[in-house]
Formats: sequence, C-alpha cells, structure tokens
Amino acid sequence: MTNIKNMKTLLVTLVSDQTIPNVQFIKDKQDANTHFLFISTQKMEEKGVKTWIKNVCNIADDKMFTIVVDQFSLNDIENKLNELNCDDYDKLIVNVTGGTKIMSHAVTEFFKEFAAEIFYLTGVGNTILQVHPKTKQSVKSLTNQINLDEYIRSHGFAMRGGNMSGIPFEYTKQFFSFFLSNDYSLILQRLQKLKNDKPKKKKHDINLVDELSKFLIKIEFPLSDENHSIITRSEIKYLIGEWFEEYIYYRLKHELNITDENIKTGITLSKNETPNEFDVVFLYNGILYTIECKTSIISERENLMLDTIYKVTALQKNLGLFSKSSIFTLSSRENKEVSEAHLERGRELFNIDVFCREDIETSESIAQLLKIKIC
Repeated sequence: MTNIKNMKTLLVTLVSDQTIPNVQFIKDKQDANTHFLFISTQKMEEKGVKTWIKNVCNIADDKMFTIVVDQFSLNDIENKLNELNCDDYDKLIVNVTGGTKIMSHAVTEFFKEFAAEIFYLTGVGNTILQVHPKTKQSVKSLTNQINLDEYIRSHGFAMRGGNMSGIPFEYTKQFFSFFLSNDYSLILQRLQKLKNDKPKKKKHDINLVDELSKFLIKIEFPLSDENHSIITRSEIKYLIGEWFEEYIYYRLKHELNITDENIKTGITLSKNETPNEFDVVFLYNGILYTIECKTSIISERENLMLDTIYKVTALQKNLGLFSKSSIFTLSSRENKEVSEAHLERGRELFNIDVFCREDIETSESIAQLLKIKIC
C-alpha cells in the first residue's frame, strides 16, 4: 500500500486564454509529489500560455509534460489521451475549466474511467464544483488565494514600478480639497512644461517657474528641500497629477483593507516588449480592478476622453475575464466638461465606468462607486 505522503498525483490542466482558474487550482492542489499534464493546443503553445502558468506555479520541467490536441476533434483528443499510462499514478485530479467544450467533454469522459477527481471552477467567489465523482458536498472552496503579482504574471505580463511619492495621505486629502476649491491650472501647466522641457533633470530651481514659490507656500507643500529652493522631479509629478492617483490608491487601501502586495499605483506592465502604464491596479476577491486617473480630461484634443477609453479597453482585453476597468476624472459632468455621450459610450460599448468630480465628491466610498461588496 502506498504511503499517503508519497502518493504520486497527476494533475491535469486544460490550457486556454483564461489562465486564472488554472493557476488558482494548481496552487490549491499541488504538493511535492504532484506531476502535471497540460492538454494544450497549437495556438496556446504559440502564445506561451502554458509557460505563464508554469512560471507562476513554480513547476519544474521534470514534473510536467504536454499533449497538444486539435481542440475541435474528439477523435484526436481521445487518441492522444489513450497513449497515457494512468496506472503510473496513485491519484488523478482533473480541472476541466479551460479549453473548448469539446476538450472539456472528451477529457471528462476519459478520466471518469480511471476514478479521477474532476473539478470545475465556477467563477463565483472561490468556489469549485466537483463534477466527478459526485458527492453530497460537491461545491467546495479554494483555500489558496493568488496575489496581484501572480495574477499579472498569469497573463504573461511583467510588472515594475509602483513607487509612491512618500507624501502622507493626510496631505493628499488636504490637496484634494485645495484642488477642487481653487484654479491652479496655470501654475500646473508651467510645471508640466518644465518637466517636459527637461525630462532627465531630477532637481529644479523653484525660482525658474513664475509664482511657484508663492503657490507652494499657499498649499503648504511638504518640500523635501529644507531651504525651499529646490523642487524634485518626483514632487513635480505629484503636483501635476500623481497626487490624484495616490488619493484613489489610499482611499481604496483603507476602505477595503487591501494589503500592500495587492494594490499598486504608477506601475508599468510589459508583454512582448510593449509597456502599458496603469494608474491604480488592485486585486480584491479574485477580481482585478484597473483605474485610470485624470485630474482633467479637458484638452486641446477634444477626443482625450475617447482616447482614454480606448486605451483602457485595449489593456483590459489582455487581463482576463476577471477584470474590471474604470476612469476617474475631476472634470465636471454638471459643467459639461464631460459629455453624456462619452459616459454612455464607455459604459455601454466598452463596459467601462467613468466617474466624474460630482461622483467622487458625493460618494460615501470609492468602493461604493465600483460596486464592491466589502467582506
């Protein structure tokens, strides 16, 4: 009789674009004696999806093998499965959440004959359904939760950045009130120009910008330079817009009690050497939320809002079914700074909510705007 601690298990995964259910399941079930069979397709192999899963789950090459099938051919799938020697394993665990319906059906029927435990992830919370053999408690819960970095890497992205300004949230809340009650557009435009004209310079003489010294004193800005004569590039970036990203970041972090590893601001995600910037990204209850923050969408370019919507949409489609995107702006709906047409287009055509100044000012919480149930 095999010692239960030394039982050799085969965990079967159907590879598809939706990687999160596979990563969740593997991390929940794997142990030192687990071997892995990936049932993949030519398209998935070319995209490298299996490699993303392997890397996130830390699967050794000598513990895994792959069968590449025609996802629309029952005969091809059955013939290749028949080449397996299931007797080499003490236990068979199968996840049929991924793949095509034909793949799922063929794999289910095949492994039923070997008394395999077959599961399907419902996509509702952390629940999994045991479809074979059926038990009184067929609905179970995953015990292992993935974090933000694992979610991102599961989609083939590398994540970098995420550095905060170091300015306290209490000040950022104060600056939020300053911004809404005053027009600082001219001085902020000057700061933007200074940043753009000298992109590599890390420190600037405050006297180079008209009225900057008075502005900083008025808003009680916590300059890092004790002599109040130098402003850093990081401080300029904060003033011209990153403060709003940090404001949304801190509110969400406190409202939802999110750990540092599961919420980031100012990050860059890269895939195939193509970088994509995100203002605020967080993972909550297994759902990825991305937020684009704009202090203003008023621009000489009338299509700035549409550009932002299209950018968010392009990024969202690469981050799986379990992702939601939104845009937060301090431009006003009531003052017609944001058109109803743009709001409707974002919501109805792209499933992206756009929240304006009035929404942010009057809502009890950012989580409420995002329709997140706090658990």
